[in-house]
Amino acid sequence: MEETDCVVLGAGVSGLTAAWELSQRGQSVQVLEARERVGGRTWSGVLEGAEVDWGGEWIGHGQPRVYALVEALGLHTFPTWDRGEKVLELRGRTSTYRGTIPWMAPWKLLQVQAGIWYLDALARRLSPEEPWAHARAVGWDATTLDAARRLFLWSADARGVMDAAMRTIFGAEAGELSLLHALAYIRSAGSLQNLIATEGGFQHDRLRGGAQALALALAAKLGEARVHLGRPVTEVRHDGSSVTVRDAIEGVWRARRAVCAVPLPLAARIAFEPQLPPLRTQLTERAYQGAAVKCFARYERAFWRERGLSGEAASADGFVSVTFDQCGEDGATPCLLAFVGGRSARTWHQRDPAERKAAVLDRLAAYFGPEARSPTAWGEADWCAERWSGGGPIALFPTGTLSTHGPALREPCGRIHWAGTETARACMGFIEGAVEAGQRAAEEILQAG
Repeated sequence: MEETDCVVLGAGVSGLTAAWELSQRGQSVQVLEARERVGGRTWSGVLEGAEVDWGGEWIGHGQPRVYALVEALGLHTFPTWDRGEKVLELRGRTSTYRGTIPWMAPWKLLQVQAGIWYLDALARRLSPEEPWAHARAVGWDATTLDAARRLFLWSADARGVMDAAMRTIFGAEAGELSLLHALAYIRSAGSLQNLIATEGGFQHDRLRGGAQALALALAAKLGEARVHLGRPVTEVRHDGSSVTVRDAIEGVWRARRAVCAVPLPLAARIAFEPQLPPLRTQLTERAYQGAAVKCFARYERAFWRERGLSGEAASADGFVSVTFDQCGEDGATPCLLAFVGGRSARTWHQRDPAERKAAVLDRLAAYFGPEARSPTAWGEADWCAERWSGGGPIALFPTGTLSTHGPALREPCGRIHWAGTETARACMGFIEGAVEAGQRAAEEILQAG
């Protein structure tokens, strides 16, 4: 039996941040990771020489913790390409625009902007620490985002534009999202504008070497002796003095405290003895992962840039929600990224691979020109098929969950503490949120002694 001060479940950015913070303060730590790699929902790779992020990738303004971590680890960022016109697909037709909000008929555009202002105004009423404590939380939690927005978005086109953003941000349809959860998410980001903007928003920068470089650097700082891969946790026994963790290959780890930094729905697979408090148990059982697929097409040249296009496109009616330029720093290794989210992503695996590729390339050709149909390399990552994620980009709460079960989201259960980006008070769902949650969990342990 291995003994340590703290055992961390999950070697994503959040778990590794918690472990690093504790180790820096003199605590002995051991990190257990189910996968054969670190990084969790950040996962970087190479597609014919092009660096690609199969998982989370962006950081941006208003995210001080992750930038501080990037600097401390000696990593570097570069700006996401955002120059040129963007493309909007609406009712089978494409048009171009500049800025963050797509151009439509003025009365439709006014609805979209009014919808953003309205959601931001509601979100500002919430406490980032306890959004479930608001006087109207129960009512908002009983309502879906789609039902609420129909009060002010009468245009199907305006709703379609919002749908493209929601499928990318949440990996879900507006009708699946609790209004309270959506508002809490917006509140943690500061505004809906931050969530959807590239320049000046949360998609402002990318990391040289990919976003997984954060986890790789943290794991290297901790050392191989403290980060154990291929160790899915099956059982956690806890009492008033210690926590004992058992993994699937019969490793046993005993610690004074534990940090659970796995996606919420996956925590429901772990046997806790004694059973966790009912609110916490029901929270993990009710939470479910969003659905996201990232498709990458590598090209010999960035032909869209030559035409004055930024590489960004949004579809109000297609299965490809949004696209981004994914060229390397200084325009090297031309590449495009297409997001499939929500309902289409949940059934993505049912389609033939060749059909999937042809369908995405057809949409890219409609946005950026016929050259898009002839990539030199192709790759895709279906996060619903990822065993140790179960979906992406984040865990979602169905209606009626956050208002009742929210207090259990971060509340320690005896000697068990909770991390992961879904538990963040700031920038929930983003790498910044993962860092914030890991730091918070570490601070809880340090204060508890």
